[in-house]
Amino acid sequence: MSAAPPILSVRDLRVEFPTADRHATVKAVDGVSFDIRRGETFGLIGESGSGKTTIGRAVVHLARASGGQILHDGVDAATLSGDAFRKARRHWQIVFQDPNAALNPRMTILESVQEPLNIIGETTMVERRRVAVEALERVGLSLEIGARYPHQLSGGQKQRVVIARTLTMQPDFIVCDEVVAALDMSIRGDVLNLFAELQRELGLTYLFITHDLSVVSHISDRIAVAYLGRLVEMGPAEQVTEAPLHPYTRALLSAEPIALPSRLREARRIILQGEIPSPIDPPSGCHFRTRCPHARDMCAASAPQWRELTTGHWVACHFANADGSMTKECKNGEVLS
Repeated sequence: MSAAPPILSVRDLRVEFPTADRHATVKAVDGVSFDIRRGETFGLIGESGSGKTTIGRAVVHLARASGGQILHDGVDAATLSGDAFRKARRHWQIVFQDPNAALNPRMTILESVQEPLNIIGETTMVERRRVAVEALERVGLSLEIGARYPHQLSGGQKQRVVIARTLTMQPDFIVCDEVVAALDMSIRGDVLNLFAELQRELGLTYLFITHDLSVVSHISDRIAVAYLGRLVEMGPAEQVTEAPLHPYTRALLSAEPIALPSRLREARRIILQGEIPSPIDPPSGCHFRTRCPHARDMCAASAPQWRELTTGHWVACHFANADGSMTKECKNGEVLS
């Protein structure tokens, strides 16, 4: 494990949104903690409603945290003055899922890429144009593309444009929120390879948010699994995908399609019963207990501790064991070995 300080530290992050009922709130993120090391790709997966996108928006301060702490290079941006905050946030950026919504249809591609530099206004127009052109070239787009409008580009080209615009800010850390989900399967690999290439060349750090396990296992160094606003498992990508510890992670993995004839496939699909509960009124104790096949009374009585069962591999489950098995017995509120 690297001894260098993390580029991002999140401690007990909570994000709540008000509802029409003054006495209720949506607990989108409910006490999440993790570190991201400089230069790594940290994958974050989970179902819709798990809170993963809200986590991504919160760490770049697009969603206001209701509690906890977010440190970028050891600095809490919430303590910075307005001008200092605006300068600091250039170093962390976000790329959204839908490039169509991210681009102004009335601006040329070059104008869109140059727009953040125009807002900052610290250099000449000639210098801004040069930086924008270089950003386009870095993501594999020519100056001729810069003269076009968004409707004249393919989905993959538009996502490259959004990435180029992000690069003009010279960020250290980028949140990638479902960045290939809206793209055709044929070009997803090209965009993922571009992210990997930029990481090698520029030393970028990614928080890579997706619901696609095949994507996150391909690109990530470590993976965290979110469920109903909490993390249930976190560890090296290979360990999480090959030897998962949490029942929810195993269920997600079992749902992945396998490129084999039906006669050669193992009957390994785990079907979770019921729907994901409402974040307005989440279950007591373990949030996953209402769908977990291993749930016991203890799961309703108390939330599981965040435990490191093997080096760097963490899980939030009362009954998970380091070898991947589940403890079956519980007496007087204590797990029996």
